[in-house]
Amino acid sequence: MRGFLLIDKAAGLSSFDVIRQLRKITGIKRIGHCGTLDPFATGLLICALGSYTRLNSLLEARKKSYEATLRLGQSTPTGDPESEVEETLSPNINRFDAQAITDAALALTELAIPKYSAVKIQGQRAYKLVRKGVEVEIPPRAVQVHSFRFLNPEELSEQNPYLSYVCTVSKGTYIRSLSVWIAAQMQTVAHTVSLRRTAIGDISVADAVKLDDLGDWQAALVSCEMLFGHIPSQRLDEKQISTLKHGQSLPVEMADAEQVLALNNKGEIETLGFVKDGNLRPKVNFRR
Repeated sequence: MRGFLLIDKAAGLSSFDVIRQLRKITGIKRIGHCGTLDPFATGLLICALGSYTRLNSLLEARKKSYEATLRLGQSTPTGDPESEVEETLSPNINRFDAQAITDAALALTELAIPKYSAVKIQGQRAYKLVRKGVEVEIPPRAVQVHSFRFLNPEELSEQNPYLSYVCTVSKGTYIRSLSVWIAAQMQTVAHTVSLRRTAIGDISVADAVKLDDLGDWQAALVSCEMLFGHIPSQRLDEKQISTLKHGQSLPVEMADAEQVLALNNKGEIETLGFVKDGNLRPKVNFRR
C-alpha cells in the first residue's frame, strides 16, 4: 500500500508518535512525515505511506503557514512551554510597533536555530547534546518570510503580554526563533506558548483528519494530484509506465523540466522523472 494521509496533529504528541499510531492503524511499517511538528504544536502533518515516503522531500521543500502566540517578558530554554521559565524581563509594551516589526520580519534573510532542535551536529541531534551539557554552536539558517501579520496588536498590555501572529515561511524556519526575534525588536524576551501549522504549500489543515477520527483510513487517503499540483505531471498508460520502469526514456510533448510526475490512469504516481529534449526520463520508480 502507498499513499498520503493528512493528519491534524493534537498537542502532546510528537510527530513520531503520530507515525507510531499510524503504523498500528494501517499495518504499514514504512511511513514518514513531511516536516516535524514539536509536541506542543498542533496542525497539519502530511504522512506518506509505503514507497511514497521517497516523495517527502518534494513536500518538505514547500513553504509553510502557521498561527502562533508568544508570551513577552519570559524566556524558556526550549523557547516553548515544555521547559521552565529561565529569564524574566519587562515585556516592554511601549516599544511595540506592529508595522515596523512586520516590515522587518518580511525583510529577514536568516534566523537562529534553537539549541533544542533536531538539527544534527557531527551526527548527533542538537537537543540531545544540550541535554548532556554539551555547548553547541549552530550557525543561523537562511529563511524567507513570505507573509506576516499580527492578529491582536490592540489587545497587548502589561496585564496581557501575549502577541498572536500568522505567517508563511520558507522550509526550515523555526517559529520559536521567530517569536524570540520579535521580542528582541522590543528589547525583551519571549517564548512561544501555542503553535499551529495551518498549511503546507496550498494544502490546508482544513482537509486533514484527527487521529481519533481516522476510521476507514484507506478512504482518508488523498490524491497525488491534490498534493503535487505544483509539479508538472503526465498521465500514461501501462505500456508507457512499463517503459519508464525499465529505465528507458519516453517521448512526450512537454517542455524541459527538472521534475515531472508520471501518473497512471488512477492518478497514482508511478515515476518521478525529468524532461529533456522532448524525452521523459525516469529518476525514481515507485513500487506498488
